[in-house]
Amino acid sequence: MMVQTETFMPIILGTDNNAYGIARSLHEAFHIKPTCFGRGNLIMTRDSKILNVIVKHFTNDEEFVNAINETGKELKKTYQHLIIIAASDQYAEQVIRNKSELEGLFDVPFIDQELLTSLTHKDKFYKLAEQTGLPIPGTQLITTENYHNFISKFDFPVALKPANTTEYLGLHFDGKKKAFILDDADELSSTVDKIYQAGYSDTMILQEFIPGDDSHMRTLNAYVDHNGHVRMMVLGHPVLEDVTPNLIGNYVAIVNDYNEKLYKQIKNFLETIKFHGFVNFDLKYDARDEEFKAFDVNVRPGRSSYFTTASGYNIFAEVVNDLALNKPFTETVAAKADHLWLGVPKKLAVKYIENDKIKAKVQKLIQQKKYSYTLYNSLDKSIKRNWRLYKYYHQYWQRYQIYFTNKENL
Repeated sequence: MMVQTETFMPIILGTDNNAYGIARSLHEAFHIKPTCFGRGNLIMTRDSKILNVIVKHFTNDEEFVNAINETGKELKKTYQHLIIIAASDQYAEQVIRNKSELEGLFDVPFIDQELLTSLTHKDKFYKLAEQTGLPIPGTQLITTENYHNFISKFDFPVALKPANTTEYLGLHFDGKKKAFILDDADELSSTVDKIYQAGYSDTMILQEFIPGDDSHMRTLNAYVDHNGHVRMMVLGHPVLEDVTPNLIGNYVAIVNDYNEKLYKQIKNFLETIKFHGFVNFDLKYDARDEEFKAFDVNVRPGRSSYFTTASGYNIFAEVVNDLALNKPFTETVAAKADHLWLGVPKKLAVKYIENDKIKAKVQKLIQQKKYSYTLYNSLDKSIKRNWRLYKYYHQYWQRYQIYFTNKENL
């Protein structure tokens, strides 16, 4: 679709894999070169022909606002609409904290601070989910008052994670993880003691462990317009996770999925809480009651969000249609496709996917050439870039040899 390029300029906060995928989606939809704005030029966006990178040095909110406003004033000489899209949690939260100082210059499709707190503070999110009929895993709250004599009502193993990830991030203690899978009461007690003795003052979330490997996970991306209409939802079935310790939980192979009941539950949740902007849900299928249980909600596109565009559903075009091109809402698009997105070499994915049925599906999609990578782009090639990307994807072989463990029997 050709549009007058002076109408709008997307400003993507970040220069990583996700930022490249967002820029690529917008380049494919509108034949423009989006702007990636960040503190450094990572290899994913370096030497790219389809986007422009602006690097600014900032360490706090004030410096961030000054840097992006300086960029915005320059771009506003050419473009009517400057649309901010965040590629990471950190940037999304930074925009929301400073929304009032950005709104005059930019289109800022983000919620306010109060709703952000309700969504990112896990115990508040689970309460919202319960109120709107969005299924969640069985949950108990551990606090500074009850942790000394806390008893789990769930069978082991159980999952443990902080409600307040921001405070938890600043803690230092032996054996610290983003989330824990604990096998018995003694392990639960000693882990909780360590966390609170390290200075954590907020709630910890204890949840029943939903059985199954990575193939039970789901990821859902949606865009909600400025009137609260859910314009598009795309459901992905992650079939392999990153095994690198600091990247566990990030997906490296996703097959598109479709579930009408889940789409309705998510749509109802987003409309009820009056959400606006991009959102990403992490869910896990529970075979015991055939429900998809929501673990997390992120107020930005998922880290692997290019899988939406690759499968024929360009969710990033929707923010432009909404805010710059004023295209009215007609209906919610609930994506249904047959496509494989990869963040690792295809042979590696086939080797390490544990579920035989899923493995066969992945092999079939590869044979049918129905697969894509975010960074391999036929419109964005150069000797330097190709070599860097080859090295980037190839080093996953070593990571999997070192860190991969079979989770099927958990």
